Amino acid sequence: MKDMKSAYSTQGHGAVRPLILTQRTNTGALNAPIFFQETCLGIAQDQSQLVMRRYFERFSPADSHWVEYIHSIPTAEFIHWIMTHGQLRIECSENTPFGQIQTAGEAH
Repeated sequence: MKDMKSAYSTQGHGAVRPLILTQRTNTGALNAPIFFQETCLGIAQDQSQLVMRRYFERFSPADSHWVEYIHSIPTAEFIHWIMTHGQLRIECSENTPFGQIQTAGEAH
């Protein structure tokens, strides 16, 4: 199988591996091909891009091939999108003054 180490994760001290969202292996009868699928989410080394990888592989003793689809979005655009379209939940300490809590679209 293809090495799943990606250029979309940091290397070295405190290295971050991509988050595996789904992983599936299908095997059939004896000597039948093995099908492998994986979807993972990572971030570029410079943290400028959020990257989703979808990897598909078919392996058999006689033949194997793989394909990988790589989708990316600038991190700032993703953060803006999730703040605009995501579900907001506010949590705070019990002694936080109510006037200091900001909801979406408010600025103090």
